[in-house]
Amino acid sequence: MLFARRIFKFPNFNDPDALLPALVRIASASIMVILTLSTIAVYQISSQEVIRDARETAIKVSRVMYEQQRDALASLDSDGKYRLLHSVQANTPLIDRYFRSYLRNFDILKIKIYSPSKEIIYSSDPKIMGMVDSDNWRLKRALMGEVDSHMEKKDRMLDLSEEAKFNVSVVETYIPISPGNKTIGVFEIYTDVTDYRKEILHIVAVTLIWLTAILLLVFACSYLVIRKATGLIKEVQQSLAEKVEQLEDALASVKQLEGIIPICSWCKKIRDDEKSWHQLEQYISNHSEATFSHGICPECYDIQMKEIENM
Repeated sequence: MLFARRIFKFPNFNDPDALLPALVRIASASIMVILTLSTIAVYQISSQEVIRDARETAIKVSRVMYEQQRDALASLDSDGKYRLLHSVQANTPLIDRYFRSYLRNFDILKIKIYSPSKEIIYSSDPKIMGMVDSDNWRLKRALMGEVDSHMEKKDRMLDLSEEAKFNVSVVETYIPISPGNKTIGVFEIYTDVTDYRKEILHIVAVTLIWLTAILLLVFACSYLVIRKATGLIKEVQQSLAEKVEQLEDALASVKQLEGIIPICSWCKKIRDDEKSWHQLEQYISNHSEATFSHGICPECYDIQMKEIENM
């Protein structure tokens, strides 16, 4: 959790130099997540297609085998319903020869037939005939009328020719035997999909390579664009900083007069905060950038001239 927080931690947007490292971290993590999820998705979809094809083939094969060997596998009751024969084992040599001959044309390695009591009444592996598979939940689903398929990897397995195969991938399909509305037994068919699984891995590898190349190209273009943008941002920030500094220097040199200023109504002197009185010109010059040049207005000029004449 802490690692994820470090990767997806938002950068300081006031610092353009922090954007590129943040982009690299987020892009790297995003690429890993996308590749992982894509690999899983492609593998699952491809595997499901292989399982679906194997299931359809197994269903067709089982129906043909049941129809051709119906007399050896089932009997018709007095009520007109078929029932799986308990004496299938007595017909095992005949059934076994047929199954091995017929299934030679398919990628099927093994076949079993279960009775409604979950007993194996036939198997291409004779050692397990008569065993009861009571805890097999897939078999339970098939006895309820549902087809069930899944893929497994076997370290070692005998095919119908009694030859050992190693590291094989098989699709196990449980197919209900339902001549009417009632399930009277279950076929279990093992289909060899080793070659298809290799193709799946090849598809996954090719997809992974192409997707990696595309993502790297996209993020590389994004990196170049963002690097260019951060460079422009840095230039703008530097320009703004210089202008702000110039404004601060200009404001620091400006003095303003504000508030209520005590002034003598007669002589026009101004009192400062220290209770001292100053000439108007001196006070304004000390508290602003203003300077004074002295002259005389027309009214004062007339008054002064009259005083001079009187003197």
